[in-house]
Amino acid sequence: MASPQDPSHRSPENESSRDKDHQAPLRSHALDVVEHRINSGFESVKRSFTPRNRKSNLPLEAWVAPRDPYHEYVRTLVAAGWTNLRDLDEYLCNRDIQKGLVVSVLDISIGSTDVKRWPDIHNELDLKAFLATDNRNGATVRIYAVEYDGTPSSELIETLGGALKLDPRFFQWSTNSNSHVFTPSQRHRAPYLTLDFGVLDASTSCSTDAERFRVLVYIQPEESGGEWTGIILFSSSTKINLSPRILTDPPPFGSQLPPSASLDPRTFRELYLKSFRSIDVSQVPISPFYAVSSLFRLNCYCWNEIITAIRTEDQRVQGISDTSVGHTEEIKKSLSIVQRGGSFGWPGREEPITKQTEAALEEDFKHLVDQTDLLWQIRKKMAAVQTRNSETRWNSLTNAITYIFAPVSIMTGIYGMNVSQISGDSSNPNIWQFFVAIAIFNVVVVMILSISVWVQIRVKHGRKAGLKEILGYSVGKVGSR
Repeated sequence: MASPQDPSHRSPENESSRDKDHQAPLRSHALDVVEHRINSGFESVKRSFTPRNRKSNLPLEAWVAPRDPYHEYVRTLVAAGWTNLRDLDEYLCNRDIQKGLVVSVLDISIGSTDVKRWPDIHNELDLKAFLATDNRNGATVRIYAVEYDGTPSSELIETLGGALKLDPRFFQWSTNSNSHVFTPSQRHRAPYLTLDFGVLDASTSCSTDAERFRVLVYIQPEESGGEWTGIILFSSSTKINLSPRILTDPPPFGSQLPPSASLDPRTFRELYLKSFRSIDVSQVPISPFYAVSSLFRLNCYCWNEIITAIRTEDQRVQGISDTSVGHTEEIKKSLSIVQRGGSFGWPGREEPITKQTEAALEEDFKHLVDQTDLLWQIRKKMAAVQTRNSETRWNSLTNAITYIFAPVSIMTGIYGMNVSQISGDSSNPNIWQFFVAIAIFNVVVVMILSISVWVQIRVKHGRKAGLKEILGYSVGKVGSR
């Protein structure tokens, strides 16, 4: 009996089953498998080389660097569709150190006539620590007066924006971005604004050169109501010799006079802080516009100094002096801000002190706009006079040249004639024939012009022109048909 493991003894059923299990694959099936593998390979290669739709201009280190919370907030807004904040997002990637940073903090309580001033802060770390502490102690108003040179650093924006939850479009303004941020209605209702300042630059030889900088004001009402926080950014540390008292009325004769004040050079931040000595501090909590009104007065005063300097220089040179342009536009912009009472989003716009301050500032800026328009009208007329005088001098020069060369042209023309009196050949025409021909030609030309003028007057005005009028136009009389 054969063993089951003996390969020589196999049943027909097993052989048939084995043949079915080890049947060779069909040719068409093998081709399909190969084609599927080739297509899969091409698809994987194609997917690996598919170009990305998103493109970023940020450097690689900007993506690797850790994000701060406020910067992450701005980046999220950009990704969500606020692409007008892209410039601010890229600006916050810089890690520059702020130069000339000085932060002054004022606290004012309602019903109080005193202003509490905290020690000045000179770096972002101390400012962040100050903002992190609860030290307001019931103050109704807190004002941050921030001074720096140029534009704020990313750390300063991160510190102020994150701690005070400020609108990023406010900082977009401060970075001098050219992207469109607001519609007019949004700009008028935003709780912040910008004032363009101009101050005479004493460091140059030209007496009309002006330094330009911006002051940005943000008024943020607190959620509790009745309290507000002000953030004022001064983008220049330029100092001028000016006392804030010059912007106010002096006390009457016989009353108690204030002590003497030194005229040491001060920055505009320092001038603004000094101005609280000359206003009614008790009105500040109810009217943010009144609290920053001294900035508008400084703005008006500085622009008035520039316009006066330009007028004085024009009178000195008896003409148009070299000066910059754009003053009228910036002054009118300040006027429109005053007419809105600062911003439609500020509280206390209906308070009597706000209305009173708004009316006084509007009168000042309207007068300044009128003076500026008058200055440029005078300069325009002077430019026209200078142009006319220049044309007159040029005409005189060309006439002088004509007087010199006209006789030469006549003599060369006569002696160049091929007439018998000059050539000595009697077969040539006489010289009087040329002068007769010229006279006849001139008469023909005048007749043609006269007929043309008569026809034009007849067609245009429907009347017959007189002989004197026709001949006047024909020989070049000044007038219009």
